[in-house]
Amino acid sequence: MRRDEPELFEKACQLEELLNRRRDELGKDHVWLTRFNRPLRKAIPDGVDTLPFDEWDSGCDSGWCMT
Repeated sequence: MRRDEPELFEKACQLEELLNRRRDELGKDHVWLTRFNRPLRKAIPDGVDTLPFDEWDSGCDSGWCMT
């Protein structure tokens, strides 16, 4: 999304920031829109061709999925 639809990515980042500002006011923990437990802007770096989870998460590409 950051690469292909930067305006939409920016809106997602702004939404995450708004949610966490409001959660701060309520004394609640932050929420993240990724599974990496960090802000979207940091989890998906700008200008990187490979997404960060490609290194650690082989998914079903290895052929071992569901075996």
